[in-house]
Amino acid sequence: MLSLRSLIITGLILLVTVLLSACMTGAYVATELENADRKKAYTQHVAIFKQHIKALQDKGDPLGDYFYALGNSDGWIKDVKDPKEITALFEKAAAKGSMDANILLALQEASSDPKPGRLDYLKSPRGNIAAWESGLAKLLPLLQEQCYARRLTTGDLFDPRPQEDYYSIAGEIWPTFRDGHHTQSNQGEWVLKVPKNPERQKIWEDIDNNCKFPPDVWLDTLYRD
Repeated sequence: MLSLRSLIITGLILLVTVLLSACMTGAYVATELENADRKKAYTQHVAIFKQHIKALQDKGDPLGDYFYALGNSDGWIKDVKDPKEITALFEKAAAKGSMDANILLALQEASSDPKPGRLDYLKSPRGNIAAWESGLAKLLPLLQEQCYARRLTTGDLFDPRPQEDYYSIAGEIWPTFRDGHHTQSNQGEWVLKVPKNPERQKIWEDIDNNCKFPPDVWLDTLYRD
């Protein structure tokens, strides 16, 4: 027969177990609700993005074709997945007059990326110096006309609304001339491929520093249910 001490200890263990279980259950429910809210918001934002693209395309604006290409590259549009076919979408938008598409195609060549886009990542030559120089030669005059490329995003943590966002493309380039670029040989040695170049750094950094963006475009104010 259990002593009074044993009964008290057993009761306390059961109480703690229940309390911990309740806390864990509450945390799990809260997490699931938060995930559901995020999924719902994401679905709503993608619907607004697609509505914006269609509106642009319907009026013959090549920006719509560019956003469609970039949506497939970013992955929230899943019509096209092959990098070569996605690149062809950018080429189609560029042929229609999209400066953004022309800029990202030149940046793709410079960084030897399989497809245009990846605007969240700093670009580098990836060891292909000939492509780097060829791409930059095409990119520089384009950025002197338009210093940025647009992207459809959901803002930030403080204002997570669907919007047209802007990226200063020269900001992807000048750090390579500040730091230099090395590649690793088959023997494991690091070889300098692009030396530091303060003069070239300044050219691209000046474009970056002087880049002015158009006014913000908040898409949830343009397209409402």
